[in-house]
Amino acid sequence: MLLVAHRQPSFSYTTVSRSSTFPRPAVTIAQERVRQVTGHFVRSNTMASMCSKEEARDAEPPKATTTTDKKSGAVDIDQAVEDKFNQLPPLPSPLPNAHPDFVHCMPPEPPTYRKFSIFTAGSIEMGKAVQWQKQMATSLSHLPITVNNPRRGHWDPNATQEAKNEEFRKQVEWELSALEQADVICFFFDVNTMSPVTMLELGLWAASGKVVVCCDKRFWRAGNVHIVCDRYKVPFVDTFADLPPAIEAMLKQKGMQLDSNGDLIGLNQYTPKEIKKVTFGS
Repeated sequence: MLLVAHRQPSFSYTTVSRSSTFPRPAVTIAQERVRQVTGHFVRSNTMASMCSKEEARDAEPPKATTTTDKKSGAVDIDQAVEDKFNQLPPLPSPLPNAHPDFVHCMPPEPPTYRKFSIFTAGSIEMGKAVQWQKQMATSLSHLPITVNNPRRGHWDPNATQEAKNEEFRKQVEWELSALEQADVICFFFDVNTMSPVTMLELGLWAASGKVVVCCDKRFWRAGNVHIVCDRYKVPFVDTFADLPPAIEAMLKQKGMQLDSNGDLIGLNQYTPKEIKKVTFGS
């Protein structure tokens, strides 16, 4: 007689190692399954957290690299900065011939004024902003004017930004004086910066009738800038390429007339502007 062995019914368990094939109590199986599911969610959350952190790092604006003077500890805020957001157009080739009367001034030296001057009031942020000031000076160098650029070569990053700090006070007062004497104040907001001082200066001069603004819609407070310009009828452009022509147009509105050689018609002599300051409580 053929004997047929009776086998125990086979069970299939999903385990981490799959090393056990014998049936176990239901409670044990349930506990193990809970551990598996819990471990799965922990691993998933860990991976998601790692991905989120990497995505956040990728989304962060690029940090500017700065060169430090080993002797003084000062940072070079006038060095080249990569234009990762393509905010500046290529320089013209060949470059324009600089007018003999053109002057590009930077602190701490006192400005040399011509009859007409502009002030580059825009993003610097300790050298994080693109080198738009130099490009602006190059773009306007064919004119017999003064360009006052507050972006000085080196600055101590550890210097306290307090009124009692002599170097800081000199820098701010240089800027305030040049702003007061400017015929045109041009603003450029770098999309990779916060630019709190630039926004302060825009608020200070928006109603002066001598402001031109360039602000890309990617700037974090572009909406505020746009509304201020609209309210105070400030000439506004979206791209840097449109800014130099807007400045030149305003200079002509202020009385700058050039002959066929590009020279100023009349005497190119600076006359200090009287600034009326409103004081309270006097």
